[in-house]
Amino acid sequence: MKNEMYDVVQIGYGPVGQTMAALLGKAGHRVAVFERWPVTYSLPRAATFDHEIMRIFQGIGFADKLEEKLVPFLNYMWVNGNRDVLLKVPYGGVDISGWENGYLMYQPEVEQALDEAVKSYPTVEVNQGWVAEDFIELDDCVEVTLRRGDVPSPGQWIPTNETRTVRARYLIGADGANSFTRNKLGIQSDNLGFESDFLVVDILPNDPLILSHLPEGYQVCDPKRPTTIVSRLGTRHIRFEFMLLPGETKEEMLDDEKIKSLLKEWISPEQGTLIRKAVYRFSSNIAQTWQKDNIFLIGDAAHVTPPFMGQGMCSGIRDAKNLAWKLDLVLRNKAEESLLETYTVERYDHCTSLVQMAIDLGKIICIPDEKEAEARDQAFLSGNVPPFPDMPILTKGILHNNPNSELLSPVGELALQGFVKYQGNIGRFDDVVAQGWTIISTKADPQSVLSDSQITQLEQIGVNFVHVSHEDNTEAVYDLHGKYDEYFNKRGLEAIIVRPDFYTFAAVSSLADLSGAVDQLLDKLHIKNSETLIG
Repeated sequence: MKNEMYDVVQIGYGPVGQTMAALLGKAGHRVAVFERWPVTYSLPRAATFDHEIMRIFQGIGFADKLEEKLVPFLNYMWVNGNRDVLLKVPYGGVDISGWENGYLMYQPEVEQALDEAVKSYPTVEVNQGWVAEDFIELDDCVEVTLRRGDVPSPGQWIPTNETRTVRARYLIGADGANSFTRNKLGIQSDNLGFESDFLVVDILPNDPLILSHLPEGYQVCDPKRPTTIVSRLGTRHIRFEFMLLPGETKEEMLDDEKIKSLLKEWISPEQGTLIRKAVYRFSSNIAQTWQKDNIFLIGDAAHVTPPFMGQGMCSGIRDAKNLAWKLDLVLRNKAEESLLETYTVERYDHCTSLVQMAIDLGKIICIPDEKEAEARDQAFLSGNVPPFPDMPILTKGILHNNPNSELLSPVGELALQGFVKYQGNIGRFDDVVAQGWTIISTKADPQSVLSDSQITQLEQIGVNFVHVSHEDNTEAVYDLHGKYDEYFNKRGLEAIIVRPDFYTFAAVSSLADLSGAVDQLLDKLHIKNSETLIG
């Protein structure tokens, strides 16, 4: 078969790869995706995602439909072996992204919705049942050789004689923790020092509310058996995670009688159906770089995190959103290819912080020694422990520096999405007004303080100029609940510049300073000169 040329070839089609393909497809780029298995995975793995990820799903266009299959993550609780409450974290409420702080999901339902979204874009070609066998870097592209396989039974993949060779400007490895792409590139991973084996049991209960007396996230910090319970895995399922103790084997833990004994405190066999049992090693690994020339790693191919922060899949989807908007500018010939070098710079530290936070929590939760556990319990019960950690922000890359080369809050933080009214439509800002690069002011139209040249260059890369007002009129965007006024006034701001991945590039206390921030934006984005853009 003749070599086919695409903008992007992607290996892997889990939720991170699906998100990447949808983002590139929505931007109109020609993408070929190849996935080993012929259908999306039918069993759950990840259990939760947060408001930031829901906003990304909103941008793809299926968040409202997906919301019906989700359960808001309202409460998270730790108890000790005696079931004394050590920590109670209220999670509920709408967060800055305009969605609930967190959601609990049944992953196959999310993958099905993502699959439908991806396949709605005509420029995306999804090839399921194919593995990558080799790739080589040529002068102007990457050439990938693939082989189709048959799956005579679940989990069994048998290669056939059918092969295919494709080319693309860029190759993305979204192919999981055992990434072929990463291994082929010879990229080493750093082990951050946490490993622990857990039995994961998923159950479809006869009554979905059978554990409704528990918070959605219930952490049993019992040295006799550290256990995690997700009382609502989406709308119908529940999950248990039991830590293996020293000397216990995988075979022993997968025995049905052993599982029954572990579950007896919570649910009996006649109250539900066991749909999955598996022993996983929770580990912590970060690839040393996530880019080599025109080849990129995203998701578990780049990083693996313990589950204690619920941020594994979330981090991968952030990778996809970050890389997608940069690839879009380069593929549309709006920015120099050097922009892509900021991908690892921005994502590595952010993700590493989350992995370390998960490790720190895991070390507290997974204490098998009774004396150590008792000391931990006393510290929590006496209140002698630090507060639950805040989410990390961006600290490097495409961010505005003040004259002293400092990043001042809220630069690097997620930007607000509120409910607004505009041109007769009411809803969340991204749906009603704009997505992508956005300059927002509560004082006036941001264009009023920018030069014609600046406006032209910003328009060439798709920047939206938005005046949000507390008054309901036809010219401005009406701030329905006063959230934008509150946000700007509390921080003493008159304008912000928001990136396509919803992080704040710049925030200025006076509109007069916006022009300088725009100049820095155009410089940091590696924007091509005006003649090239217009031509």
